[in-house]
Amino acid sequence: MDRIDNHNPVKIGIVVDDIEAAARKYAELFGIPMPKISVPDPDAPVTHTPDSYTLYRGEYVPARTKFANLQMGPVTVELLEPYDEPSPWNEFRQKHGQGVHFITFTVNGFERHIEFVESKGLPLIHKGEYGSGRYSYFDSEDVLGVVLGLQELGKKQA
Repeated sequence: MDRIDNHNPVKIGIVVDDIEAAARKYAELFGIPMPKISVPDPDAPVTHTPDSYTLYRGEYVPARTKFANLQMGPVTVELLEPYDEPSPWNEFRQKHGQGVHFITFTVNGFERHIEFVESKGLPLIHKGEYGSGRYSYFDSEDVLGVVLGLQELGKKQA
């Protein structure tokens, strides 16, 4: 493997302080419907299985965040209001406040791509699976100006 196999961004993640206000403003500015805001129960127990987990900096964590997806042409703009617990989104908010946190690309061969990106000097910092897909973030802010995200959808591939 000599490159990431897709160069079309599919998702941009923006950390916000107030997801309701941000979502409302995006809807108003672009004349789109107000997106559904997903709000995980902060008191619900979190379990991790081989098909559903969140690993952040080597530890299994809940990594809960309020989020809303805005479909903007071929790119999803994901608004994230993180809970005050260990997660890449909360870490970003503590360091930078609001702003663009990640740009994600869809790939085939998730683990192979993780190995490739790490071989280029960008360590994996966050990885999750949720049954029908998986995603990862790399420590790339210093060299790319943003966190690089990779996702694979559907059945897990080699």
